[in-house]
Amino acid sequence: MMELEDIDDLPQEFKGGTLEINSDDLKTSNSKTKLYDPVKPEEENINCSNNNKNRWNNVLISPFVSIPQRITETIRNKKPEQNNVTSLEPIPAVISTETASDYFTFREGIVEQAVKECVEQFLDAEADGTVWAAYLLTEISLWDADKERLILITPKTLVIIKYDFIAMRRLEYKKLPLECVDTVMIGNLVYPSASIIPNRNMRGMRLMWNNGKPLNFGSKWNPLCNDVPFSTFTSHPLFFHKDCNNEERKKLYDIEEFIENVCSNITDLKRQCNGNEENSCIIHHKDIVLDSYVGIGSLIHNRNALGFFKVRGRFSF
Repeated sequence: MMELEDIDDLPQEFKGGTLEINSDDLKTSNSKTKLYDPVKPEEENINCSNNNKNRWNNVLISPFVSIPQRITETIRNKKPEQNNVTSLEPIPAVISTETASDYFTFREGIVEQAVKECVEQFLDAEADGTVWAAYLLTEISLWDADKERLILITPKTLVIIKYDFIAMRRLEYKKLPLECVDTVMIGNLVYPSASIIPNRNMRGMRLMWNNGKPLNFGSKWNPLCNDVPFSTFTSHPLFFHKDCNNEERKKLYDIEEFIENVCSNITDLKRQCNGNEENSCIIHHKDIVLDSYVGIGSLIHNRNALGFFKVRGRFSF
């Protein structure tokens, strides 16, 4: 019997060959169970953002250490929103269900009497012209506090009045020549991307007469400062009440009616200026940013409507 030789002792010879890869095999191989399935970057970002949204859940918070830390983390992890030019479509109004008669200005003849007194007191028929329209709106202060204001419009002047509708007396007023207004902003009222204040979901109007100059330090951080070179307005709360169903009455509280009237007056004044750049006014249709980030005081003030004259139980203020 012949013995087999060791394989290592046999002469080895290389012969050429051809390797073929079938595309069908690649498709079927992907259907098999994978040992490692990497997470896509988009899915990873979504998972991280979901975890950040629930960052405060199931956590024992120390009031002096954890709360400031959590607020800081929330502000840092919040994605900035794109502040593009807003759409011209109005935001759908939410009908309020509270009692409209709690507002003194909802009572018959109250606003009409106040308008008559203020016209006689603050306006000169020769210098200011006749009153074109009167409105009862909400003025938003620099510190994001809502305040009830009576506004008179003439061809040349805008009069902003703080009126006591309980005692029926004039408290203070501001007279603004429309020719001094250099910028008008019309759009949705929004807060900065890092703000923790809930959105208002309302439209407004801002009149500016500072020629684009920023506020100085003293005016910006002084809550008692009245020399702010702009005013921001929005609709009165009565505009959203279910009991306010008279269309003529609702125009008194409507910011859209106010915007149309003011812009019409400003356009007429620009035509009279004959292209004078010093008296020109620019109208922007974009979001109006309310520069407030925490605003605990303004939240309490606005939620309880402390800037409006109302019946509050046994008291009225």
